[in-house]
Amino acid sequence: MMTKLARPNSVKGYLLLGLAVLTCPCHLPILLAVLAGTGLAGALSQYVGMAFLALTVIFVASLVLGLRALKAADETPRPLRK
Repeated sequence: MMTKLARPNSVKGYLLLGLAVLTCPCHLPILLAVLAGTGLAGALSQYVGMAFLALTVIFVASLVLGLRALKAADETPRPLRK
């Protein structure tokens, strides 16, 4: 039985896209609600603008890099298997 092994680029791409989902700036209110009562939530609520900017930069970078990694994994030739 042959199994399809995941390529390193595709795994990297999926991890980066997962990071993009977690750092999407629209999730900031949800993140603040989940972290309510912690010091991190206090810091985030005090600097909402900076947190929004940082999450946006991380989101865009991880989205672009993740999509590039998946595209590169798709374009690499697969070895022939017997």
